[in-house]
Amino acid sequence: MESSLTIVAVNGSPHAGIGNTAMMLEMLRPALAENGLSLEVINLCEHDIDYCVGCGVCMEKGRCWIQDDHAAIVERLLAADGIILASPVYFLHVTAQMKTFLDRSLAFGHKPRPSWKPGLAVSVSAGYGETNVAEYLGSLLRVYGAFSVGRLTSLSTSPGEFLGKPAVEARARDLALDLARAVKEKRRYPATDSDLIFYQFMGALVRDHRDSIMKDDFEHWEKHGLYQGFETFIQQQRAKAPYDPEMRKAWLQEMMARRASKRAGKKSVIRESPSKSAAPAATTCREMLQSMPLAFNPSAAQGLAAVYQFEISGDESFTAHLKIAEGACSYHDGPSAKPGVVIQSPAEVWLAVSRGELDGQQAFMAGKYKVEGDLSLLMKLRSLFNR
Repeated sequence: MESSLTIVAVNGSPHAGIGNTAMMLEMLRPALAENGLSLEVINLCEHDIDYCVGCGVCMEKGRCWIQDDHAAIVERLLAADGIILASPVYFLHVTAQMKTFLDRSLAFGHKPRPSWKPGLAVSVSAGYGETNVAEYLGSLLRVYGAFSVGRLTSLSTSPGEFLGKPAVEARARDLALDLARAVKEKRRYPATDSDLIFYQFMGALVRDHRDSIMKDDFEHWEKHGLYQGFETFIQQQRAKAPYDPEMRKAWLQEMMARRASKRAGKKSVIRESPSKSAAPAATTCREMLQSMPLAFNPSAAQGLAAVYQFEISGDESFTAHLKIAEGACSYHDGPSAKPGVVIQSPAEVWLAVSRGELDGQQAFMAGKYKVEGDLSLLMKLRSLFNR
């Protein structure tokens, strides 16, 4: 039974199915088949593809005037569920067959495809250049609407004499599984600086020549709304983080204050009352808050009068507050009439923060707990309580 999911590989080797490039492609086939994907290999040496003459008609009119096999192969790539570009290294680059095919695809390189299907780059050399060629091929997958999930490379001179063949086969299987998973789960990889650079450069180039040689290219960008912004082009949106701009202001103020204290030659000193001992290890969030006055650092609270209110939820559910005034700290059950800052947190989260198992700032930025009121007080917690 023929699979409904197809990976199309373009093999640029003039040795067709008997060379090392073909053997590497076959290493991918078993894992793809296990996941219901068929592999179709197109050997460029078996097709008639003429050189690009650089006339620019494809950019202006939308198609090349040369009648040969190139257009049909591109159509197969555009219709595929996944793409592989493969070539051995010939004099530090892809083969003449592959370069001719890629050059003829110029117009597609100016017209970002609306699809983001997964793809692979494959290359082999006798000992020099295969990583660069694979990187080059991987960068051109986007021309046909694909993104790279990896590169399969190897060293081999005579057919089949792969250096570390078991490792090459294992790598091929891993990449085939990644490719299959990306196809079946419709996965996307994160956008990269290469995507952004291409978008900025090509968008400007096409716009600047929209009334001449790149007329069709410009119509493509307009049709797909690509000039609406990078997010439209990449089809990914920026996540909205629970970030309060006042958090940065408070962080800067606290950092500057610590720096000023350090330059003045002051050092934090823990002054413990003779009647107080180190805070015992707390097993609950309430116990932890009750013990915080024992870890209070009066030297960090000079001139500070503030109330920290904690609204704890989850396994424990209660409200309590810490009052700091005249160099002393005290615990109180229930809410405060005028809290300076209110910390709303699940019990396990705040307990983890207090134990140092969870970074407080990172937890806040990740939305694990919420804060209302004076954020600068939140930033002072670490210096006020030495736990």
